[in-house]
Amino acid sequence: MRTAVFADLHDNYVGMTAVFDDAQEQQVDRFIFLGDAGYHPRMLAALQARRILCVYGNWEVSGLRRLSGPLAEWVGSWPALIRENGAAYCHASPEMPTPLPTTAAAAAWMRTGISWSVLFPRLHQNIDALWNALAWMQSHQVTVLFHGHTHVQMAWIWNPATNKLRSLVGPARIRLSLEERTIVGVGSAGVPEDGGTLRYAIYDDVAGVVELREVNVGKPLL
Repeated sequence: MRTAVFADLHDNYVGMTAVFDDAQEQQVDRFIFLGDAGYHPRMLAALQARRILCVYGNWEVSGLRRLSGPLAEWVGSWPALIRENGAAYCHASPEMPTPLPTTAAAAAWMRTGISWSVLFPRLHQNIDALWNALAWMQSHQVTVLFHGHTHVQMAWIWNPATNKLRSLVGPARIRLSLEERTIVGVGSAGVPEDGGTLRYAIYDDVAGVVELREVNVGKPLL
């Protein structure tokens, strides 16, 4: 199955549409969204209409109170993590507190005054969080982990046998190995911080390949 994995739209409807179009040209079978759609209901409604699998990000947690009705119920049910067949998908880190399985649970928890960085560390800036994520992958037998939040398209590949860690930036093509643990920052499909092109990833679980893609829609992006 070919899965388009994207994140961090931040109300960029044009960017979302451009990524949808590019991914469909690449003949993907489905989409997974890694959070931070934005505050405008049409962004969330577009994801819902396409029946896209979603995990919650900090924007969903902070913006849930702005929504109402069926849309609020749907967004409130988004999970913190999706796991399947040796792959995992999250907004920032797979190590989420057990009591926070959904957006609604996280929104209630955050009202107690907990820092955002506790739930949503930036893996490209927080080496401890990066190693914690790799340790989580090793203990849960996860080969590849996809995340958003950083707005930077970047991957880390760790070999537990040699304890060697290497990194790369996109666009790039990564061949996965069962002997390694690969973390993929898919970049931002709305407000990239690593150049003027939108970023996302395509994961082919049959071929064992991740493609870090860029989409140039010109200016303005919004």
